[in-house]
Amino acid sequence: MALTARCFPRCLTIIFATLILAAPCQAGVDWEVSNTVKTPAAPLDVAASLDGKWTFVLAEGGKLLVYSEKGALEETISVDPAMDHIASSGLQAANLPDKLYLASGKNKTVQTVTLDFSMPINIQGSPFLGPENGPVVIVAFSDFECPYCGTVGALFEEILAKYPKEVKVVFKQFPLAMHKQAQSAALASLAAHRQGKFWQYHDLLFENQKSLSEAKYTELAKKLGLDLDRFNKDFKSPVGLQYLEHDMADAQQAGVRGTPTIFVNGRRLKERNIKELQQMVSQELGKRSKGGAHR
Repeated sequence: MALTARCFPRCLTIIFATLILAAPCQAGVDWEVSNTVKTPAAPLDVAASLDGKWTFVLAEGGKLLVYSEKGALEETISVDPAMDHIASSGLQAANLPDKLYLASGKNKTVQTVTLDFSMPINIQGSPFLGPENGPVVIVAFSDFECPYCGTVGALFEEILAKYPKEVKVVFKQFPLAMHKQAQSAALASLAAHRQGKFWQYHDLLFENQKSLSEAKYTELAKKLGLDLDRFNKDFKSPVGLQYLEHDMADAQQAGVRGTPTIFVNGRRLKERNIKELQQMVSQELGKRSKGGAHR
């Protein structure tokens, strides 16, 4: 029987009431303590980085404790003992640095603390310049078709000339999808790397950046006197693609979004100029002379 307009609201109310009465009770929250840390001083307030990797504990006595996601105390920073509240902002994925905001109700003040974390980057098997065990490691994620990547070579030459025994420069592949020849050029450079001619081939690729092609890769290999049969075999080998995948995964973990992206002992270089680079190298050498450990 069809419902009339008059009885419809009443019928709907009855239906809803029946559903509510019939529905099982779903109240409650499942929970567990996932981690517990013992702080060296009484905690006053807690904050966390937006990526969840760091927990910041403001403790009595002017101590800012930085814990990793595994619960390990990584750093203790001295702050104003009057600070009693903490908040955080920043997002590594968007290249926004972590910032902490400390507040003192007693003194009616707010302080901003900018943090610069070192990113662990796997460099095993990557081509490098400088001493193998250099205390300062510069890692560059690069794309052979990126016009800006071709300009940082002069920057590295200058810093290596100034610190020949202290600085190691490492090349990591990060071919961008927007560049049609970037991946092929990367594979060609790896094929040259297997014959010990990575950096020479690297220079030729950037010199011929506007005319990259498979024929050009063979031409450059011939110019360097490489074994062409071996070069072509390595160029098409799945091993090269696996190498690229590893470098791309390392880049993603380090928050790399574009090229060139450069790190100095795991800290991102914000301005690509010799003054900024030299300053960061000097800071890292200063930490070493004082016995400071890199995180």
